[in-house]
Amino acid sequence: MEAAGLDFVLMVFGRTGGAERAYADAPPAADGIRWAQEVAFVEHHHHDRIVVRGIFAGRYVDADDDEQFIGSRSVQGALGGAAAGALFGPTGLVAGFLGGGIAGSVAEEHAGPRLRSALFDEVRAEVPQGSSAVMLLAPAADVDAMISVLAPRGGRLVRHHLEPDGVELLQAAVAGSPSAAPPA
Repeated sequence: MEAAGLDFVLMVFGRTGGAERAYADAPPAADGIRWAQEVAFVEHHHHDRIVVRGIFAGRYVDADDDEQFIGSRSVQGALGGAAAGALFGPTGLVAGFLGGGIAGSVAEEHAGPRLRSALFDEVRAEVPQGSSAVMLLAPAADVDAMISVLAPRGGRLVRHHLEPDGVELLQAAVAGSPSAAPPA
């Protein structure tokens, strides 16, 4: 994908499933149009969780920053709670083990890494929690075609024309994802 003259666009919808619904309801004329093969869907869930799936910058992106709920902090919490609860006999041991494990799991959930890059920072800034978006990085003509199909479905448009360094920054954010190009 050539880096010059590309637009980054988000068509934002008010529900987490709204973007996929709008895309699915697009007229059949959109089938086979280049932009329709190059979009990703963004969901910004409550608690600031971001999910991105689809084609972006020539890569297949499948990213979900839902942290793990069970890990080393869960174990540390359970063992610490069990040790403290042991002072109160078998019932205290069990209660301490469970309470410590739950507290450790909550700490584990909030300690995990968030998806951080130019792409995900932009998504967090533009797509409110509880909503979704169709995302596209493409030449202006493709973006205009997407807008003409999706805007009547109630989306809010966020559009940025990017200079080559901005395009490269977004491409670098997904460089680790597999290529979306069909095998030769």
